[in-house]
Amino acid sequence: MRQRPDRLFLLTGGVQGLAFSWGLPAMVWWVVDLRLSPFRLAVLGTALVLSILVTETPTGVVADLYSRKYSVVAAYVVMGTAMALGPVTELFGVLVIWQVLWGVGWTLQSGAATAWMTDEIAHHASHSHRSAAVMPVEPSTPGDDAGADDGGAGGDAAGSDPSRQVDGLIVRHAVFRSVGVMVGLVAATALGAWSVRGSMAVMGLLSIAAAGYLAVTMPEAGFESPRRRAGGAPRLARTSAWRDAITLWKRGARLVRRSPSLLAVTLSAAVAAGAWEANDRLSALRLFELGLTGLDGREAVLFFGATWFVMSALAIPMMTWLRRHLERSQADQRSARRDAFLLARFLVIAAAGAMALALSPWFTVALIGWAILDVAGETAYSLTEAMANRHADSSVRATVVSFVGQSQAVGEVSIGLALGTAAQLVSLPFALAIAALLFAVSATPAAVVGWRTAASED
Repeated sequence: MRQRPDRLFLLTGGVQGLAFSWGLPAMVWWVVDLRLSPFRLAVLGTALVLSILVTETPTGVVADLYSRKYSVVAAYVVMGTAMALGPVTELFGVLVIWQVLWGVGWTLQSGAATAWMTDEIAHHASHSHRSAAVMPVEPSTPGDDAGADDGGAGGDAAGSDPSRQVDGLIVRHAVFRSVGVMVGLVAATALGAWSVRGSMAVMGLLSIAAAGYLAVTMPEAGFESPRRRAGGAPRLARTSAWRDAITLWKRGARLVRRSPSLLAVTLSAAVAAGAWEANDRLSALRLFELGLTGLDGREAVLFFGATWFVMSALAIPMMTWLRRHLERSQADQRSARRDAFLLARFLVIAAAGAMALALSPWFTVALIGWAILDVAGETAYSLTEAMANRHADSSVRATVVSFVGQSQAVGEVSIGLALGTAAQLVSLPFALAIAALLFAVSATPAAVVGWRTAASED
């Protein structure tokens, strides 16, 4: 039952979107039904990202050492469990625990899925190339020329560039994530009209079911555990496991420090993530206060479900454009400069949308600003992942991608709770305006790398 790795990688994007769509009934339950304060909403976000901060690198290292496939499978089991159990009680302390569990599950797949796909694509291309090399060559005829150009599956794999496939697949993964969000929103909205809390539980069970399917269908031929390669006695393997983990962690950190592009991605991600965390937790509350105070929980699910559906649909053409941009720039020596400038532009656009959400007294303008922020932020996130993956060595790819995720968690922990406190003590528009300024600041590292790269090329 093994399936093609590219298709399964895209499927994991859809499952990611399904997990994200759980946030619709959860947010409505927290804001409309439980009436949580801005500070408590920020605490929930901080608990989530603290768990990501603590476990992001260890789970990336574990995936690099043992199995990327089963790391992905375990991720959706853990996240699904947290999603299904989230609405069981209204006790705030228990809600925090489920957020921590969801964060641990997220880190299990955040670097592993991309690393798994990259190695499987490379393995398939290498295997096809070797198979083509040993095949007997038949005398060609004039009618065979067209067939040679088209080729079969093996010829396509042999002639294709795996690195070019990977960048495109990462962006298509984001498209499928948007589609998964849209499908999940339809399900969550329909179920939410029956029961908001029941909708949350069903979404968690669907995530666990998806994990079971991936466990059966995902191959893992392109990855060999360093533990297995090293061989030796089991006792020796046990005693050196932590040494191997530390070695991989240091290699990933060294690569980030020495690569200007990776360093820019990491710094930009850290600041932008803090701003994003504040908006993620407080934007719905801002819209609710501007013009939705008369809605009950079920009506709020319908409104936000429709709004998020439209925003996810708007993200799809942007992801399609980004995929084409990355495919064109793969063979361009100036791709690092162009990608850095592009990341900076998207972050500035996100800042403009966030400022409209924060300061506009009109509900419609704030809603449009929220949509601009969402689409630009999602595109910047996908570009960040593609840039990190492009500059990471295969042996530590999951670890390096997890480094970027960890930098985001650092920004979310250090900035998100502070802005939540500011919203509680000063005002919600004030906190969201600071978040908008931070989006603009996050564009600076990427822009600096773009300028320096341009100067060195000249």
